[in-house]
Amino acid sequence: MTPHDEFFKSVFSDLGHARDFLQGVLPPEVVRLLDLSQLSPEPTSFISDALKETLADLLFVCPLQESQAVVAILLEHKSWNSIHPHLQVLRYMVGIWDSDQASGKPFRLVIPILVHQGPYPWKIDSFAQSFPALPEGLWRFIPRVELIVEDLVQTPDARLQGAFHDPFVQVSLSLMKHIFSSEGTLAVARTLNPHLGDLDGERARRVLNTLLEYILRSGDAALRNTLIQSLHPSLKERSMTIADVLRQEGKAEGKAEGKVEGIHASKLEAARKMLARGYDWAAITDITGIRPEDLEGSEPS
Repeated sequence: MTPHDEFFKSVFSDLGHARDFLQGVLPPEVVRLLDLSQLSPEPTSFISDALKETLADLLFVCPLQESQAVVAILLEHKSWNSIHPHLQVLRYMVGIWDSDQASGKPFRLVIPILVHQGPYPWKIDSFAQSFPALPEGLWRFIPRVELIVEDLVQTPDARLQGAFHDPFVQVSLSLMKHIFSSEGTLAVARTLNPHLGDLDGERARRVLNTLLEYILRSGDAALRNTLIQSLHPSLKERSMTIADVLRQEGKAEGKAEGKVEGIHASKLEAARKMLARGYDWAAITDITGIRPEDLEGSEPS
């Protein structure tokens, strides 16, 4: 799991953060139908291990206003473009319905929300595009898989401040949007302060630690030092402590990683060759386990 996936889960596993995000990203007419005050997490133990490798994010259930019916809300996070996200989501939906059937429950409507961050904009639009040159008379047989896509790459900063109200959600999304740019990351880091939107002391401490760890995990050593110097004076000591913990973790992991370093280098080289031959990133990742961010900063052999 990448630092981006870990950060996404750590932020939006919190029901308050998830609720604020859903209120900002769902269409208003959908929000009015949902009783988001009763939002609750849904275990995903029924999902196969193979599927969790491609869809490993968050699932919630929410009742409708003045109704016994509930809907399932899937929050899927990606930091790279996949070739068939609709197919992946459809597999997850079928897993939910299989679980409903096995437990004797009515089928739940599934609302899939895809959150994308990365160096490049999200390019995939509709499931119908997966069926090129299909005559119009056959379009009705294409399954409808509607995705709500929040592409942070193309989301204006003003929307992040206006659509979402929790200060931690605002700065988290802003950081996810800018984390692939050193200048953007530095700009977000400079906005951090010990109180972060007048949060109470203990909560401010927790969320700042989460933000600082994500920033420091995602940058190289040179960027880490620059980041620490750019922070609010009262946060420098805390960030240096986190950075030292990460360095110690890196030393401990380095001994184990040395044994697989050659294998990883081979996978990087294979990914480069596949990319040069026109393979898409979904296929490259499925075969090698290498993602776009893994190639950044690595030298060809």
